Amino acid sequence: MIYDIVNAVVYVILAQLFCSAFLKREKQSQVVSFLLSILWVLVVLGAATVFETMPAVRIGLAVIINIVFALSIYKDNKPIKVASIAAMFYVLVIVCDTFVIAIHKYLDPGMRIEKIMESDISIYMGAVSQFIQIILVFVIRRLFRRVKTAEIQSKLWLIYTVFPLYSLSLIILLVYSFDGPIGSFQANAFTYIAISLLLINLFVYWFIRQESQRVLETQKNEMEKIHAQGILQLYDQITTERDILGRREHEFKNIITALKGLLKEEQYDKMKEILDVQNTELITNANVFETGNRLVNSILNTKYAEAREKGIAFRFVINNLSSLKIDDRDCIVMLSNILNNAIEAAEKCSQDNRFISVKATIEDGQFIFACRNSYVNEIDPDMKSKKKDVIAHGYGIENIKDAVNRNNGDCILKKEENEFVAVIILPL
Repeated sequence: MIYDIVNAVVYVILAQLFCSAFLKREKQSQVVSFLLSILWVLVVLGAATVFETMPAVRIGLAVIINIVFALSIYKDNKPIKVASIAAMFYVLVIVCDTFVIAIHKYLDPGMRIEKIMESDISIYMGAVSQFIQIILVFVIRRLFRRVKTAEIQSKLWLIYTVFPLYSLSLIILLVYSFDGPIGSFQANAFTYIAISLLLINLFVYWFIRQESQRVLETQKNEMEKIHAQGILQLYDQITTERDILGRREHEFKNIITALKGLLKEEQYDKMKEILDVQNTELITNANVFETGNRLVNSILNTKYAEAREKGIAFRFVINNLSSLKIDDRDCIVMLSNILNNAIEAAEKCSQDNRFISVKATIEDGQFIFACRNSYVNEIDPDMKSKKKDVIAHGYGIENIKDAVNRNNGDCILKKEENEFVAVIILPL
């Protein structure tokens, strides 16, 4: 009984370690996570006890149990992906068990599998199997550490799951067909099939990793495209501002000449009228933001001007950002994408409900960028763009998250009634 409990506990721990190599875990309290794990262990123990004499039923039920608990723990991921990963873990476990049984059948072809499982040697075999599982799980975690964020399409996850599930059916067939005294040829065949199943299932993970790398490369290329668009936009702004300054310089010289003439003629009221007009234009056209960081200034001033043109109220809290050291690409991706989304959402609101509130400050050794805006459309739960131009916009949120992760920060995206909030916190 003690062995069964330990076996179930190790099984659940390995299941969560395996799933976390592919899935993003929802932030839960430690109490809730612990209770879910305990419940998982109890359900596994109960199912193994009740259906001990029915291998096929036990295998099918184990897959279902894995999927149910994985869906309850990894809610932030696509259900199809979660179900596929949960099923693949159990297949990995049962293939390792079959591999160990095959080795024993190879050494002792006359021993029945049922006798093996009832004898003390089953404890030794179970320990060997779980040792192999531990090695494989940690190897898989290491291989997928850098490609975990890749968003592979759901239909591909279904394809990846086909062979592992086929492996389960083949294992059930092996258990029933080779349960009894067999010859050396059959023992060799059993061992060969078991080893082949293990290797082919491991090959599936290699294929998933290759696809993950391809997807990440695609996402990286899209981010580079967004970065290039941001640089071009900033360049256009600087060029425009330079042209405006040139025109203002020419106008200023003419105004000075006019003021000198009015001064000689002592037409002070006319001089005051001209100066008032120039003062108003100066206030209207001056850059609003001066944070001590040129790139942040350019982004904020550009988006402020765009919001003002669209009748969007732009409120802000800014302090000195001269100590902010972020890669230009990441800065453009994070700030420009968030502000672009905010302007797009606020523009769709009624004229009296268009606003954007921005906070860009350094506090307690952290850079905090928070944006709150009004919106009317329902936002997709996965924060995916609903635009037709998915190539240009579909990776915006994912690019923001990737940029935040590269800077070891935190990103919060949520909606509150008719407002949407995006917060980025980066350590300096």
